Amino acid sequence: MANEVMKYFDHSFIIVLTLILMGIGILYQIAIGVIYQKMIQATDTLSGMENKLLVQCKERFVNSYKLNGGVPNIPVFVDKFINRIRVLGMSMSFMKHLSGQLMLAGVFVAGFGVCKGIVEGRGFINLLPFYIISLLGIYLYLSIASIVDMPNRRRMLKTNITDYLENTVAQRLEHGLMEKEKLLWELAQEKDANIIEKEIFLPKEEEAPKTEKTKEPVFSAEETRELEELLRGIIANKV
Repeated sequence: MANEVMKYFDHSFIIVLTLILMGIGILYQIAIGVIYQKMIQATDTLSGMENKLLVQCKERFVNSYKLNGGVPNIPVFVDKFINRIRVLGMSMSFMKHLSGQLMLAGVFVAGFGVCKGIVEGRGFINLLPFYIISLLGIYLYLSIASIVDMPNRRRMLKTNITDYLENTVAQRLEHGLMEKEKLLWELAQEKDANIIEKEIFLPKEEEAPKTEKTKEPVFSAEETRELEELLRGIIANKV
């Protein structure tokens, strides 16, 4: 069984597997640096609307601000947002740890190839590629990790987003709420004025027709009969 496994992992296959593992680990580091750099540039130029992640951050901030009447601790809000950033379902910290694990796996596979070559009695020339790949891969990984400088970039991103939310978005929202409250107050004042105007002027207009309808007659019923009899007598005398 062991001989079959050793035959399956031949010299070229081990080299290719080592290169793949180390290459993916280095690519993860590069991806982390690119993502952070794009977000930092977007916040530096105040063009956050061009970055989907910053658009999501702004929308969540606006919704939270409107629901709660403000955001009491904006740095904590930004920390939570950065921790929730996902790329292909993976957080940035998970990508960083996965990158390191892939590099270690590549070094382990290269060491396995060296041990296999020694067991098979291969010379130093045949084992030299494993050493070169391991040293070169570790050097590239450490160099890119130092260039990416994830803790420093995260700190810069947090500072820029916090400054953008506090000094731009929050002020605009506060100004908008003040304008809304002012408009509501003016509408309430106008409504109260209309109610007072109706109470003052409408009753006078409604009382006029009522007085006409309930106006008392000039003659009473008896006086009316007497007048009718008098008129009849005068007409009969003339006839």
